[in-house]
Amino acid sequence: MWVIIGQEKAVEICNEVVQNVLNMYPEEELIHRPIFENAFNDDYIKYSSLVSESDKMFIPWQMFFLDLKNYKNQINQIEKLRKNKFSPKFFAKRRGVGKITSKRIIDRMIRLQNFIINNYNLSINNFCGLLKGKTQSQSMKIIIDYFGIDIEELSCRTKDSVLKLLIEKIELKNINISRGVLKGGILPEIVGVNKVYKNTSGFVVKDVRIPFIFLPDEINPDEVVGRRIYTLIYLLACIGLDDYNFYIESEFKASALKMDGSESKKHDIVTGILLPHEETEKLKYTDVTKTTISYLASKYKITPTAIITTLKKREVITQDEYNLLLPDPYKPQKKISSPRKPSKITTSVEKFCGKVVFNLINTGIKSKSLNSIEAQYLIFGRVKKNKYKEYCRLINI
Repeated sequence: MWVIIGQEKAVEICNEVVQNVLNMYPEEELIHRPIFENAFNDDYIKYSSLVSESDKMFIPWQMFFLDLKNYKNQINQIEKLRKNKFSPKFFAKRRGVGKITSKRIIDRMIRLQNFIINNYNLSINNFCGLLKGKTQSQSMKIIIDYFGIDIEELSCRTKDSVLKLLIEKIELKNINISRGVLKGGILPEIVGVNKVYKNTSGFVVKDVRIPFIFLPDEINPDEVVGRRIYTLIYLLACIGLDDYNFYIESEFKASALKMDGSESKKHDIVTGILLPHEETEKLKYTDVTKTTISYLASKYKITPTAIITTLKKREVITQDEYNLLLPDPYKPQKKISSPRKPSKITTSVEKFCGKVVFNLINTGIKSKSLNSIEAQYLIFGRVKKNKYKEYCRLINI
């Protein structure tokens, strides 16, 4: 197809390259965006439209101008990184509608991790594989001691405060925790992409020096705080066991009861930490009610469904009691649409990149060891000069 500037045909670009670039994130169905459907039909696209649409999609417009050979070289490098980091053993996804996981977010996490690996001489992370060969009770004690987790302290805090505290303690041990955000222009907000985010689960990016944990947070409305806390500890257990061959079902109650082998062990480690056995032992041969479940969920910061499922696995309640106690499926409350509160770009970047990476990016910018283009790709996934200027102002540059 031709690229038009003004009324003139400026340059012809390869239709196959355009198709491949748009299918780089097939789950987002970018190829069906009207501008590109019309371009394929008309065999031309305006240069201004191409640049504008590329900006919305967070894809460098220059990629559309590559010849087929150069494009294949570029995409092969991307696929190689994905394969190395996300073989079936290394990658987890929640089975949502269409079983979707955002490759865009995966690519962003790989870029952030490689930035650290290639620029900083980090030591081997002692927690990686530390739980291998250990029993459930030993694993629980190692996690609690290694990260300095005080179960009694957690019970006195709100769920939001517990999640924040756990993230701080884990990141102190050089495990970077990235979180999905919808503010600050960190991810594209275009029709069709939000459904991809909604079905993206937590996952781990393996590395022996600085493993990454990704939590969906804002991008997945089903991720209530109690579920995030569970997911965080579950993914932490995966790093400790050096066992990444897993996924977390969206239908938690169904999958948890069917767990066996290493998957069951990880679940038992998580619930053993978050819901102590001595607490549930007291409930045997008593009448467990929804009020009991609500109290436990509030005290131990996990969802009522996780509480009920754990009680069933520990044989505290029967199958009939389990069926009666299960809450209705979670439905996010519809909020009255109102203008979003502006948030500092630095807040969104720190959340998405993770504090470990955030600090190292800022150090690189201030020391000028990180050039502005690379910094923008790490922070925003694209070049955004005005946003970058604001970001630099906020970090006092």
